[in-house]
Amino acid sequence: MKRKILKILNILMWVLLVAGFSILLGYTNIENDKIRCRQVIIKIDYGKSDTLISKTDIADLVKSKGHRLNGEPLGVINFEKVEYDISRQPYVQHVAVYHSLDGVINIDIIQRQPILRVFNKKNESFYLDASGTILPVNPSFSARVLVANGFIDEPFIKNINYLQDSVRLIDSLKYGATLIHLFKLSTYMIGDKFLKAQFQQVYVDKTGEFELFPRVGNHIIVFGNTDDISGKFQKLLIFYKKGLNVAGWNKYQIINLKYKDQVICLTRATK
Repeated sequence: MKRKILKILNILMWVLLVAGFSILLGYTNIENDKIRCRQVIIKIDYGKSDTLISKTDIADLVKSKGHRLNGEPLGVINFEKVEYDISRQPYVQHVAVYHSLDGVINIDIIQRQPILRVFNKKNESFYLDASGTILPVNPSFSARVLVANGFIDEPFIKNINYLQDSVRLIDSLKYGATLIHLFKLSTYMIGDKFLKAQFQQVYVDKTGEFELFPRVGNHIIVFGNTDDISGKFQKLLIFYKKGLNVAGWNKYQIINLKYKDQVICLTRATK
């Protein structure tokens, strides 16, 4: 009998503790909701990219969506809606909006990483980022990235992830695959320090094949398609090291990497 009473008393004690904690937590939440926002801190992680969006842009965006933060009680601010509206900005890859107990609202942003700027046949300009997402150009900021131009048919489509668009990937006869191949090529090039520094432009010819224009050396690299990207660049690096370092960087007008196990060069005409 004594054991049963002790067991009941133990259960009652835990019930009272849980109830008391719940009441205290509820009271704390109510009090926290009354705390007013005294400061908004915006942090943007640009990674290795140039700036495409500023803290002022984010502050203006939040204001334009009707969100009043400074001076507002935390309990009336819809943090999920603030996050959603910021996430719709095309240069924002990830955003987290949260507050501290002292009334500070933090907005932490990771900016998308543009790797290629495209100029299509209509002279529309846009970026491809590291995930393959098409980004608009910001007239206030310009990313220093590889440029692609020439016979590029694909139009600018605002905020569409091109590489994850199943219709475009499957129906290549209708839409073409130029951007997909440009993405493959530019992704490889930015992964190599020398290639990233050496090349500034990719030209797409009428057949959809690529020509590369270097920063150092007055020559054109005929690259062809994106088959065996690694092998072609390995041939080029060996030729640069053992060929151009000896013969001179301006001796050849064209360096052709299209053919397997060969580097075919056209000598610059002498006057």
